[in-house]
Amino acid sequence: MSLWQFFIVLGMFAAALLLFVSVVFCINRDEREVDFEADYYFLVENCEDSTAAAVAGKVYGRGGAGVALEGGRAVVVACYYTVQDAERVQASMREKGVETRIEALSARKFKLRGDAAAYAARVTANAETVETCARLLYRAANGLERAEIGQAEAKAAARGAASSLAGLWQGNGGGFFDGWNAELIGAARSCREVADGLAFAKDLRRIQARLLCALVGLDAYF
Repeated sequence: MSLWQFFIVLGMFAAALLLFVSVVFCINRDEREVDFEADYYFLVENCEDSTAAAVAGKVYGRGGAGVALEGGRAVVVACYYTVQDAERVQASMREKGVETRIEALSARKFKLRGDAAAYAARVTANAETVETCARLLYRAANGLERAEIGQAEAKAAARGAASSLAGLWQGNGGGFFDGWNAELIGAARSCREVADGLAFAKDLRRIQARLLCALVGLDAYF
């Protein structure tokens, strides 16, 4: 190879490298933040992966949520928004001979890059609506347990949550939301089942726990 041919090849390589760096820079420059943060306190019973289903059934039978945390390390009894509420219920259960622990889990901000960045505001709005639904179910579950509300009010809460969740997934077009929409569809279906039958606090807590688990792992869906 002659010297001028060498410089031509070198120049072509440099141009290709510059183009690659420019493309990567443009993609990474287009990034937006999913602006949702929240702390949750899960009251759980420990279990092994092999016993998660049995423990979940036992917890649900006692009136708890009965939702296994990812990895099968624990089963959710109930979810709270302050550690004080979780500690108060934990103490009450200990008096009844039921040992639990509190697992603090958080939803944190994260960034979407490239083409996905355009969906950041919608993902944030989805998260805020899902948390509102979870709080609605939480209040209804507490109201039922304390006999502060009746079946009509509890079913209305479940129906309202179902409507809101359905509205979200119906508005989330495109394949980008497929995994997240599957969660919303399942939760909305569960809410409708409660609204169409007898409303039990444990069923409302189960749906609430599912929604909060989804929020904690929100970034994994996108």
